[in-house]
Amino acid sequence: MSKPFISQLIIFPIKSLGPVALQQVEVDSLGLVGDRRFMLVSETGQFITQRTRPDLTRFALKLYGSDYLIMDQLTQNHRVLSVNPVLGDWVDVTLWDDEIHVREVADGISAWFSELLNESVRLVQIQSAAPRSIEIKYQTSGSQQSSFADSLPILLASESSYQEVEHHFGASFDWMRFRANVIISGAKAFEEDSWLEFSLGTVRLFGAKPCARCQLVNVNPATGEVDKSMLEALSKFRKVGNKVYFGQQAVPVVSGRIAVGDEIHVEKTKDALL
Repeated sequence: MSKPFISQLIIFPIKSLGPVALQQVEVDSLGLVGDRRFMLVSETGQFITQRTRPDLTRFALKLYGSDYLIMDQLTQNHRVLSVNPVLGDWVDVTLWDDEIHVREVADGISAWFSELLNESVRLVQIQSAAPRSIEIKYQTSGSQQSSFADSLPILLASESSYQEVEHHFGASFDWMRFRANVIISGAKAFEEDSWLEFSLGTVRLFGAKPCARCQLVNVNPATGEVDKSMLEALSKFRKVGNKVYFGQQAVPVVSGRIAVGDEIHVEKTKDALL
């Protein structure tokens, strides 16, 4: 029997904005390099996502050399975001229960976003000098921190899992609703929930916990329209207590490189939540 393998790799350079698909990527202690290293925050430092601003789907990103081109699909305005931008002041921001010391990106990009969104916002970048620690029980020898991801550094899911959700939803949908970093082919539906320790490419991961989902999955990534039926469909067969789950969150044990086509080698398993 053939092993499961990586079919897609996706990063979200700016939290809650558009995806960038890759053929290969380095993995460091914060997850896929380039993933969620930037984030928009309000004037008071509160993180901003599609939960409260579903219109953030208007911003598409693509590679521009080693940097990113941000395109506002509503106005066709665009900006280049450097992977290593000029940085401004240190600021304190809030992401869920975490208070994080970060730096604002200089060069006027905060003002650009503010004008387009009709709200005073700042674009900030996470800093290695002020890491965002993860819970001790999820820490590994290779990672004790995360990016601006909601919780842990990497989110993965299998194609079969998406297809099972589509069956219950009654229609196909854009898989980017769930904002996974690694999509797996050749695995059974929700098989990834039982992967405790596994390797892919030169990387080894710890399958830390299932991902609890919120109303963000109701946002159509192409239009920004909100349809509550997605979370409702998922809750009918993926609910435990008062939470609904889809996808497995993972933490790097050994950093390295992964690529589309890399096989998944599962070394240890656990009981799945569902």
